[in-house]
This record gives sequence, structure tokens and C-alpha cells, in this order.
Amino acid sequence: MDVLSIQGAQERTKNSWLLFTTFTILANNFLPLSVALVSCRGFVKKFALAISILALVVFYFITKEHSEIEKFSDKNDSENAVSKDLKRKEKSTIETDIGVSELASAEEYLLEAKEIRRCSAIPKTQDELDKWMSKVNEVGEPYEYIEEVLSRFERCSQFNFISDDFVELLFKAIELGSDNAVAELWAVSDREYFQSKGLDELSREDTIKQRVKFNKLKYRLSESVALTGGEQSILRLVKEYQNYDPDTGNPNYLKVIAYADFGLKIVEDNDIYLKLDFIKQRIHQNMEFQDIEQAQMLTEKLLNKFGESGN
Repeated sequence: MDVLSIQGAQERTKNSWLLFTTFTILANNFLPLSVALVSCRGFVKKFALAISILALVVFYFITKEHSEIEKFSDKNDSENAVSKDLKRKEKSTIETDIGVSELASAEEYLLEAKEIRRCSAIPKTQDELDKWMSKVNEVGEPYEYIEEVLSRFERCSQFNFISDDFVELLFKAIELGSDNAVAELWAVSDREYFQSKGLDELSREDTIKQRVKFNKLKYRLSESVALTGGEQSILRLVKEYQNYDPDTGNPNYLKVIAYADFGLKIVEDNDIYLKLDFIKQRIHQNMEFQDIEQAQMLTEKLLNKFGESGN
């Protein structure tokens, strides 16, 4: 039983006791008079006065009880309304306002990042949309493409993103172990990365440095998720190391074999398994025996790290 219920019960007990006391006083004072003065005309007046007092007392307590009930009911209604409004605002915050509330999971960070990325590629305002429409009509863009942009503009206008930095949200999702966020990050172009980070007005030299930094970051984040069992991350590393290793600037077939062997021992997706096996067999036949041994040693290290991560 809550505090309000206990207080209400105590108040009603007090009122009932006061009402009983009033009845007792009236009975003690006026009933003997009714016996002794039954023939007196003054008794009628006193009895009428007693009835009036009793009626006023009863009316007072009934009115007070009704008032208390209405106050309690109004308070409950008000609290319920506030609670519902807060829940609606909380839900809206999670969907649109990144800086107001921390998102709960990697998938929510990823979903938010995807929405911002899609919206960043289309006009932001109605004026920008009108200018864009004039331009695409002049060059004769396909009708399907125009309709897609208009549909995305309509959807994006419903959001209130306080930041356009979707790359940072991808980083957060990856830090929480999202394999899908790694795949999304590899799909981000250098131009998108610079725009998201506000780096699109750098000098040529700084632009090159940032591009190299971003590339290394993709490899490093992919490796961190791969070691937790991220199957898409493993496949991505095997594909990328065939062409480029950011540490050397050249292909690294040793890492290709090492990550392919690592993946073949832990992946469950059949399609990814077949792709890893195909790449391994193709690269393996052109490698020296010494390089194969080094690759096997690296595979063992990867498996040990995988086990240390609790898998």
C-alpha cells in the first residue's frame, strides 16, 4: 500500500471518529430534553437546530472527501500524462538526436550512421532541391533516379540530425564489435569521409595525409573485429591484403594466407568459407615454403587472440 493510500485511510478514520463524537454530544444533550420537555414548544426549536448542525457537519465531511478524491485523481492523471510525454520524447531522442542520448547498441549506431549517410548525399532544403531539380532536368537524368532522390528528401526532412559525422557513429559501432559496420565503413569513399569529418577544405598535402590515415584506420578496425569472429571483416582483410598493405604499400600475401586460414577455422557462413578457400588456394600455389610457414605461425597467433577474447 503506498503513502497516499495510508494517508487517505487515516483521514477517513479521523473524519468518522469526529462524526461519531458529534452524534454522541447531540444525543447526550438533546435526548434527555426530549423526554423531560416533550410538551414544550422550545424543544422543537432545539431539535430543529440540532438537525441543522448535524446536516452541516455531514455535508462538510462529504464535500471534503469528494474534494480529496478529485485532487488525487487529477494528480494521477497529470503524472500519467507527463510520463507518457516523457516516453515519447525519449523515443524521439533515440531516433534523431545523437548528442542528447547515448545510443544503446552497435546496431543502433549503425542504423543512425546509415540514415545520415543517405541523407547527406541529397539536398538539405527546399531551395537546394529546387536548384537540383532544374539542373537534373537540363541534363536529362533518368526519371527513376529523380524519384529516388525526391523520396529520400521527403524521408530525410523528418529527421533532425544535430551532426553530419556519420563516420564517427560507424567507429562507435565498430568499437562495440559490429561486423556490419566494418562493411559499411569500407563502402565509404574518401570524399564522403572528408565531408563527414569536415576536412574537405584541406591543402593537397594534408588531404593526402588524411587519406592515408583513413585507409590505415579501416585496416586496423577490421582486424579488431576480425579477431572477435567478424566473418565479413576477415573476408575483407583477405581481399584487401592481396592488393595493398598500408604498412608496406605493397601486397601482403603472407597475411592473405594467414587470415584466410584463420577464417577457414572459425567462420560458419558457407559462402564466406568458399570465398576464403578459393583465395587461399589461388595464392598458396605461388608462395615459397618459408612464407607458408610464416603464414601458419601468424594464423596460430590470430587463433590465440581469438581465444583470448572469450570465443
